[in-house]
Amino acid sequence: MSDESAERLYFRVAGPPWREILRRRWSATSDWSLVLRDEAGDYRLLGRGGDPDDAGAYGPAPDEAAPPGLGGRYTEVFRVDTTEHVDTRAVALPTVYGTESVDLWVSWWVHDPVRVVHTRTAHGWHVVRTRLTGALHHLAEAQAAGGSGLGAPEIMQYLGVPQRLDEAGLSYRVFDVRLRESGEELLLGQEEGEGVRYSWTTSRRGEYEFCLQALNAGPVSLAALWLLRHPDQVRQVLDWSVDHQNLMSPPRSDWQEELAVLLGTLTDQERKEISYILRDRISALGRPVPGEAI
Repeated sequence: MSDESAERLYFRVAGPPWREILRRRWSATSDWSLVLRDEAGDYRLLGRGGDPDDAGAYGPAPDEAAPPGLGGRYTEVFRVDTTEHVDTRAVALPTVYGTESVDLWVSWWVHDPVRVVHTRTAHGWHVVRTRLTGALHHLAEAQAAGGSGLGAPEIMQYLGVPQRLDEAGLSYRVFDVRLRESGEELLLGQEEGEGVRYSWTTSRRGEYEFCLQALNAGPVSLAALWLLRHPDQVRQVLDWSVDHQNLMSPPRSDWQEELAVLLGTLTDQERKEISYILRDRISALGRPVPGEAI
């Protein structure tokens, strides 16, 4: 991943323009392009953008159509990085069972080297990150308005294709969504301090069924699920299990023993009345009974 404090998308070349033109024409790599500014203030491009999918997808703009020649009079020469860059954006997604922290893996590149130089876009990830944040907020609001939640499938569906930032000469796309553990993240779909909003999409039916089974299984299953998502809290889970043995292993109820204990607490008169009731009930079933109450 790039470090925008150390890497720049372009830099000015101090050598003679003709030497840089020859160097670019003879270069076997396509990870950089040359942008030259002539005495009239117009820019000329030698090379191409860094579109990773289609090398010929974007042709030169009209004001840069004429390729720079060796005899041209140029006042400035810039070398532009056109390689594909990869960075991540931390995001918190609300789900039916809590907030899920994920990393969006983002690929971005320069599709218009002239625009990058003209707008002085020295560090591309800052521009891409800002536009990605806005796109995610817009997508979350659109999903909420439609009664659906925002998850990895929706992000990949809408942002998995190249997004062009023509005003900066950059493009990006989200190519993967992975679970993460901690760190600074963008919270989507809920206000800070607000409870988790119930979000439902058909793609989350499996998650719903899993949570339903965990709840039906009781505290033991829930404690195991918590430990699975927070493996660093083993001690806390064990302490909670010891302090709540009545929930983790509820005592079995034996009705015969409980009934015997109850009869032992009755007075003689109460036991005599129960004996009469029991004798009449056995007699009604056709069973022989003693002539007197027990």
